[in-house]
Amino acid sequence: MKKQPLYVFMLLIVVLWTGMITAHAQQRRSPLKVLFVGYDPSKPMPQAKQRYPGGMSKEMFEKQYPMRMPAFSALLRKYFAEVKTMDCRDWKPVDADPYDVVIFDFNTTILENAEEKKDADGKTKYIAERYLPDNFSKPVVFIATTAARMGERLGLKLDWLCHCLNSDAHHLNTQHAIFKGPLERVMPTLVMKETPEGIYHYTSGDTIPKEIPMWRVNIPEAFNGETPIGLVSRGDRFTEGPDAEVISSGVCTKDVGAVALGRHGNFFLWGFGSSPAEMTEEAKKVFVNVVAYMKQFDGRMPITRKYNERMATTGMIKETVGRVSKEGYDEHVKMINEFNESNAKEKKRIEDKKSAGQALTLSEEESLKYLGFPQPAGSYEEYLKKNMAKYADRFGTNAAAYQQFMKNNMDYLYCDPNAFYDYSVDEDVQKIGVSNHSIKLLDACIDMMKRNDQPDLALRVLKRYTGENFTTAKEWSKWLTGNRKKLFFSETGGYRFIINTYK
Repeated sequence: MKKQPLYVFMLLIVVLWTGMITAHAQQRRSPLKVLFVGYDPSKPMPQAKQRYPGGMSKEMFEKQYPMRMPAFSALLRKYFAEVKTMDCRDWKPVDADPYDVVIFDFNTTILENAEEKKDADGKTKYIAERYLPDNFSKPVVFIATTAARMGERLGLKLDWLCHCLNSDAHHLNTQHAIFKGPLERVMPTLVMKETPEGIYHYTSGDTIPKEIPMWRVNIPEAFNGETPIGLVSRGDRFTEGPDAEVISSGVCTKDVGAVALGRHGNFFLWGFGSSPAEMTEEAKKVFVNVVAYMKQFDGRMPITRKYNERMATTGMIKETVGRVSKEGYDEHVKMINEFNESNAKEKKRIEDKKSAGQALTLSEEESLKYLGFPQPAGSYEEYLKKNMAKYADRFGTNAAAYQQFMKNNMDYLYCDPNAFYDYSVDEDVQKIGVSNHSIKLLDACIDMMKRNDQPDLALRVLKRYTGENFTTAKEWSKWLTGNRKKLFFSETGGYRFIINTYK
C-alpha cells in the first residue's frame, strides 16, 4: 500500500473533527417549529408622526428596522428545525396553527378596535383593542411592549407598568429551567452593581442593599438611547395563582418587584427590547431556552384574567399606608423637585442645541412641547388627602390614626376589580371577623347559613367572593367540598376565589 503524505492524514482528522462538531450541533437543535413575527426589512418601513412601533424614536426605529428580523432569524435557525419569519402587518391568527411557538417582536394588525361602553351602573368601561382571539392557546414569547399591547384585551398580567427597562436583570431566579436548558446550559454571570434609585421610592425597597447582583442582557445601554427600551409589568399579585411565574426584575424606575422576565399561562414576557444583534452571548442562549421552554404550555391558557390593570390591590394599599407620613411627604417633595430639575436641564439642552443651529431629532422636537412645566409638590394636607382617598374626611391630617385603621382592617379590605384604584373595608366580612383571602371565610358563611345566623349577610359574602349563585347551605357545602383543594384567592382575577382548572 502506498504511503500517504502526512497532510492527507491531517486533512482526514480535520474532516472527522468538523463532522463531529456538526453532528453535535445538529443533536442540539430542537425539532420545534417556530414562527417569528416582526417587520420584514424587505418591505417599506412604516411611518409615524411621533413615536414609532415599540415606542421607539424615528432614529432608533430606522436603525433597528433592517437588523431585527435577520438577527432573530439567524439565532433561531441555529437551534430549531424549522423557523419561519413573517411581517407583522400580514399576520393572522390562523398563521400560528402549523407552529409550536410564536414570537411577537411587534404588534400585529388590530382585529377589533378599542371602544368605550357603559355598564349597568352607567360607568364608562374601556375595552382595549384586540390582536388575538380570547382562546388563543399557542405558546407565545412577547418581546417588550408587544406583551402589554397584544395582551391587554386577553387580561394578561404582562401589563404596562413602565416602558423603562434598561439592560440588566436583577433578583434573578438562577435555578429556573430557562438557565438549565433544554438547548443551552447557562450559568448567569452576576456582577455587583448600584441598586436602581427608583427601588428606594417604594417601601418594598427599604431592606434592599445599595448594591445588588445583576445579569447583563443587552450589550448597549437602553437608557442612553443605544438600544430600544424594554417593558416591565406589575409584580404585585403576579404569582397569586398556579398559572404565572416571575423569573426576574430589571433595572427600571419602578419597584423591586417589577417583572422583566415572567410567564402568565401560555404567554411569556421577554421584557428587554434589544435584538440578538445586541444581546450578550448568555442572553442569546437563555432566549432560545425560553422558546423551547414554552412548548410545554401549549393549551395552558391563563386561569386568572386581569382585565383592569388600574385596580387597587392590597399590596398597593400597604404601599400607600406606608407613605402616609411626614417622611413619605418629604420623599414625595424630593422626587418632584428632582423631576422638575431634570426636565429643566433637558429643556435647556435641547434649546441650546437648537440655538446652535443643530438639527433636532423627532423625539427632541416632541419633547419641547412638554418640557419646562414644573409639577407642584402640593402641601402636606393635600398629599394626605390624595393618599387617604375616601378616608381623608374621616382622618384629616391624623396620618397615624389612618395607618392604624388600615392595618387593623387589612384582612377585610375589598378592592373593586372594575374601578380605578378603589378600595374599602368590607363591613360584612368585618362582622364575621375572618380574612376574605382565607377559605375559612367560606366555611364560616356556610355554617352561619346552617344555623340561620344572619343568613342574608352570609349569602352576600359567599356570592361576592366566589362568583357562584347557590342559594342553600347544602348547595354551597357540596360545591366547597368538591373544590376545596382547587381554590385559590385572586385579587386581580376578580377579587374572589377561583378554581384551579389545571388540577
